[in-house]
Amino acid sequence: MGLPTGVPPAGLDNEERRLLAGWMLLAVGSLAAAGLLALLLALARSPGAEVWFPWPWQSFFRKALVTHVAMAFVVWLLAMLGGLAALARPGGIASRAGLMLAVAGAGLMLLPALANQGQPLLVDYVPVLSTPAFYGGLALLATGVTLPILHLLARPPRWGIALGMGIGTAGVIYLLALLCFALAWWGFPAGARLGSNDAAIFWGGGHLLQIVNSAVLLTVWQVLGEQVFGRPPLSLRAWRGVCLLLLLAAMPGPVFYGFWQGNDPALRQAFTRLYWTVLPLPILIGGAALGWRLLRSAPVWRSPAYLALLLSFATFAAGGLLGLFADGGDTRTPGHYHAEIVGVTLGFMGLFYGVILPVLCRGGRNGGVLLWQFWMLGGGQLLACLGLFLAGSQGVGRKIAGAAQGLDSVGKIIGMSLNEAGGAIAVIGGVLFVAIAVTRLLAPTPRA
Repeated sequence: MGLPTGVPPAGLDNEERRLLAGWMLLAVGSLAAAGLLALLLALARSPGAEVWFPWPWQSFFRKALVTHVAMAFVVWLLAMLGGLAALARPGGIASRAGLMLAVAGAGLMLLPALANQGQPLLVDYVPVLSTPAFYGGLALLATGVTLPILHLLARPPRWGIALGMGIGTAGVIYLLALLCFALAWWGFPAGARLGSNDAAIFWGGGHLLQIVNSAVLLTVWQVLGEQVFGRPPLSLRAWRGVCLLLLLAAMPGPVFYGFWQGNDPALRQAFTRLYWTVLPLPILIGGAALGWRLLRSAPVWRSPAYLALLLSFATFAAGGLLGLFADGGDTRTPGHYHAEIVGVTLGFMGLFYGVILPVLCRGGRNGGVLLWQFWMLGGGQLLACLGLFLAGSQGVGRKIAGAAQGLDSVGKIIGMSLNEAGGAIAVIGGVLFVAIAVTRLLAPTPRA
């Protein structure tokens, strides 16, 4: 069997395929849940919603919004990390137990919003509902993802250097992020932890999770780049150097808690400076290498892997440029990080079609619908983020909606209109991806 680059030379047995498919179903299922919540959010805004909606729509709106973001970003990205760790080091009790815990955790995170319970807290990086079920779900999800990572780190594979080294690096940084969460939590008195100091607890580790996402994205670029160009964008020596730089970018995080408490403004500033001064270098190295390969190679428009590389590079680079002008108070900031996150998501989509589904023996024809989902998600999100940037440059604040946005100028109206139009196009691309991915993942398991 001709296997994609970076997977075990002998392939996966039936049990390992089922586990990998389970991790991928959790990841894609979280996107589907986020989409359903987005639909409920739209219905909750409809005229007369207070009459026919089963819950008080004013309180449900913010709870559904928090859960939508948690599913679309937190669960999706962490489930992919756990699944890729299970792919890099297949099999074992760790992957099976981790998947069970992660699924249970994601389910618990959904329950409070559907039951209209909890206080929504729009915390940066990890928005939460202040209920035991949601916190317990987060803990189970984090533990579930940790298990295959520990298995990978304890028994590193000798094959798949790009995948194993990259996901191993991301795994170490993920463990450092969990340590930051624990240190921040422990620094508060027992009665003043979750529910009152969530923003401080999740701030430092949340920054490290963005380094995790960057490490995973660079790994995806390496793996897909080798598939598209015949060799990865970075040489083995350069790839080792980039992984080392990513680790060095994250290692000071836990040390900061030895100097400052979780709600100290100096701690917030320290993580912000760490994020902006150390992380860009490995990203610039990996991005420059990929950009050079894209410029020197002939386009392969019917290749999902090629489209993923091209559009992931474009959206992530655009998000980085927008971030240079973001100040945290207006919609330029969500314009920045939405482009970055979609850049990672596009890379994952390419990995699905180029590596994961072929490994599961569930690949298929790369028809027009499959290819168009990349253009719709990437192009639509770029348009949406440019709209957010324009609106933010005119003073539209973040984390507000409706009349509170103060759309009293042409620039603000055009910016938010572009955001809505681009967002709608991107949603269609996302729905197509979820539909195709779930259909193929649920296909009968082939026999080895």
